[in-house]
Amino acid sequence: MADPFKLRDYQGELITQTRDALREVNSVLLQCPTGGGKTALAAFMAGSAAKRGNRITFGVHRRELIKQTAKTFDKVGIPYGIIANGFTGDRHQLVQIASIETLRRRLDWYPRPHLYIPDEAHHAGAATWAEVIDSYANKGPKGEPSAKIVGLSATPERLDGAGLGRWFQKMVLGPSPAWLIDQGFLSPYRLFAPSMPDLSGLKKNGADFARGALGERMAGASIVGDVVKTYRELAHGRKAMVFCVSIKHSLAVVEQFQRAGYRAAHIDGDSPNRDELIAAFESGKIEVLSSVDLVSEGFDLPAIEVAILLRPTHSLSLFLQQVGRVLRPVYAPGYDLETREGRIAAIAAGPKPYALILDHSANTIDREKGGRGHGLPDDERPWSLEGRERKKRGAGGEDEEAAVTTRQCPQCFRVHRPAPICEGCGFEFPSMGRTVKELEGELQEVERKTAQVERKREQAKAQTLEDLIAIGKARGMKNPHGWARHVHNARNQKTQQRYAR
Repeated sequence: MADPFKLRDYQGELITQTRDALREVNSVLLQCPTGGGKTALAAFMAGSAAKRGNRITFGVHRRELIKQTAKTFDKVGIPYGIIANGFTGDRHQLVQIASIETLRRRLDWYPRPHLYIPDEAHHAGAATWAEVIDSYANKGPKGEPSAKIVGLSATPERLDGAGLGRWFQKMVLGPSPAWLIDQGFLSPYRLFAPSMPDLSGLKKNGADFARGALGERMAGASIVGDVVKTYRELAHGRKAMVFCVSIKHSLAVVEQFQRAGYRAAHIDGDSPNRDELIAAFESGKIEVLSSVDLVSEGFDLPAIEVAILLRPTHSLSLFLQQVGRVLRPVYAPGYDLETREGRIAAIAAGPKPYALILDHSANTIDREKGGRGHGLPDDERPWSLEGRERKKRGAGGEDEEAAVTTRQCPQCFRVHRPAPICEGCGFEFPSMGRTVKELEGELQEVERKTAQVERKREQAKAQTLEDLIAIGKARGMKNPHGWARHVHNARNQKTQQRYAR
């Protein structure tokens, strides 16, 4: 691959825009999607500022992210110290990688930085984060000048949708996930929502579900069993990361996968053998790695081929952080990664031609259908320092948002953008309008759901390709032969997969 310190063209443009913004204000939020290279941007900014004799502090909130950032800085030759419990620091280095919690307690131990870069800056509203940012944004106790602040985030808003304008004065927007996928910087994906949990009556803790009750509900035998069954049908043998609600929930999932004959393991922030587990997962010795929040933010593990979502959440940020883990591409060697065509060919030839997302949490499903309504990973989202616009209140007193336009195939459970035919199995959706039928002089409405069931039954009864073609012609399709072949081939493929197991 190319020199890791060589910025991509769009990254260079983001650096230029950020520098221009810092000439006008002291605090800037740099938004860039998960997998867009935020750590590389931070390394470039830190290295450039240090060459001019400036002090830089890069703030993170997890021990794993300290190690990951340190590896990146090592690769590009940036000397650094570490401010965190359990690490030997070096106060003489201009660049410091800091645990934000430790940094808050030691603000007066180190000289104030000229540039402070908090990673995952959507947490800025948390007390610890806000205290550090406010301290550096103001002059020091001895009149030291305020620092320049560049926050990094893929999802620049708080859990409740509130903006971050209290801490940042300008926002620099990066490319969209859809553009990064099209250019080969992220992997294409397929998304299925094979089952939906019943979360009625669950209590909330703030704006999201209360973890205790949610963990008990999601650890039910029927849900976990369905997860293993779906993995076997859609992702057998591919490296999967499971996102769970709690450690207890994660351990239950691991046990079920192991009973089914899969090599599965649990990993969390306190696992003493984290590095060994990750190495085993990358090599294929472990097929399924189950976690809670360890890999939700800033965790770079391109080997993940399948993301299994078992954590229902109202947080758009948490949802995008989780699905972003599986969108990182794995490039096959021998291709020109400097061109879009080379990157796309390298993904297609590698071990992960596409990412697979199994959304058992219904996070992608529209709210009107009982889901969380976050939409697809590469939907366009209008990020703003003011946050999301508040919508009208629903019957339960909660703020409602406009419905996210996703469609789920009732036949193969694939979730996709609205289309008349499922892009996965060829299922033809009934007309969005209602069918009106005349019986004995009276008009009676046939609800869409009823019509949909009838059409599905009719299609299921078709045993041969000719039967399917006849149905396509009867429905007035423009290309009944093509649709019939698509459905027929999909059936044959499923049958072959069953016998192969």
